[in-house]
Amino acid sequence: MITETQILDVVNVVTTGVAGVVGWVVGRRKQKNDFLSELQNSIDLLAEKNKQQMEEILSLRDRVIRLQDENSVTRKQQTEEIVKLNMEVVKLRDENFLLRKEVEALNEKLQNVGTIL
Repeated sequence: MITETQILDVVNVVTTGVAGVVGWVVGRRKQKNDFLSELQNSIDLLAEKNKQQMEEILSLRDRVIRLQDENSVTRKQQTEEIVKLNMEVVKLRDENFLLRKEVEALNEKLQNVGTIL
């Protein structure tokens, strides 16, 4: 016949086994939830970092566009200045040519005058 003590021993063994299994399942579930929570935190940090980098990239892109526009204006001004300077050089060459002709003509007159004297 089974005694009350034996029944209590069996209940203790079964209860301990069930409690162990339940504890393991609950612990495993908590461990997975903690892992998922850590992953979510990492994703959130990466998303925030990505947002900051995108803002910086957009800011730098705007700056590059602004500098390109300024560069374009500067190049246009430089080109206009070069054209003006080239026109001035041509004008000065023409003037120099005329002055040389005039000097040559005056030198001829001086030679003629020197010959007469």
